[in-house]
Order: sequence, then C-alpha cells, then structure tokens
Amino acid sequence: MLDIDPGMILWTWITFGIVLALLSKLALKPILAAIENRESSIRSDIEKAQQQRDEAEALIAQHKEKMAAAEAEAQALLKESRKLADKARDELLEKTRSESAKLLEKAKEEIEQQKESALASLRTEVADLAVGAAEKIILQNLDKEKQKAVVDEYIKAMPDTLKN
Repeated sequence: MLDIDPGMILWTWITFGIVLALLSKLALKPILAAIENRESSIRSDIEKAQQQRDEAEALIAQHKEKMAAAEAEAQALLKESRKLADKARDELLEKTRSESAKLLEKAKEEIEQQKESALASLRTEVADLAVGAAEKIILQNLDKEKQKAVVDEYIKAMPDTLKN
C-alpha cells in the first residue's frame, strides 16, 4: 500500500522551496514585467481605439452637417432655377402677347386702309357710272365737268352709312 516516508516528504518540500525561490528570483520578475508590458500595451491600444472612434464620430458628424448644408444649397439652387424658369416663361408669354397685339393692330390698320382704298375706288367708279348715265339721259344739255360736279354733290349728300 501506501507508505509515507517522512524523509522523502522533507526533501520534496526543500526542493520545492529552492525551485520556488529560484523561479521567483529568476523567472517571476521577467514574466510579471512581460505581463505588465502587455497590459499597458493593451490599455494603450484601447485608448487609441477609443480616441480614433471619437475622431471618426466627429468626422461622421461633420460629414452629416456638410451633406445637410449641400442638400440645403441644392434645394436653394433648385428653387432659384424654378424662379428663373418661371420668370423667363412669363417674359416670353408677355412678349408673345405684345407681338400678337401689335400684329392684330397692324392687321386692323391694313384692313382700314384697304377699306378706305376700296371706298375711294368705289366712289370713283360710281361717279364715272353716274356721269355716264347722266350723259346718256341729258345727252347734250350739260358738259362733262358740270355732270361730274352734280354727281360729286350727290355723293356728298349720300347718308354717312353708305360712305363707310
């Protein structure tokens, strides 16, 4: 079975103490130093990551503000473009109306001129016809100038509605 040997236990404890003292003197300090270095390196990396995260969030906020400003500017440009287009359309409509009114007035003037010309021509023809008719009726009683004067006097005596 199991025999406990007190000498062996004593030497095991002494060997364990010597190994422990040597390890603590030689290996424990470098291991603890490496662990502390690694811990400070991790802390430093975490702080840098946090700082970079804060900077990234600030940049994102800046970009959002810039995008909002750009969108507002684009909306303002669209609004201004619409105003300019409306103004140009209104000016074009006004110009077209003005030109139409001028053309209409010119057409009325031309019609009035043609009417006056036609009435003058008609009066001349009526006078010539009247003189010819009167000449045949009277034959030799009046000369041509007197007949024309009689016809002109008749035309002047005509009602205004027939003249226009």
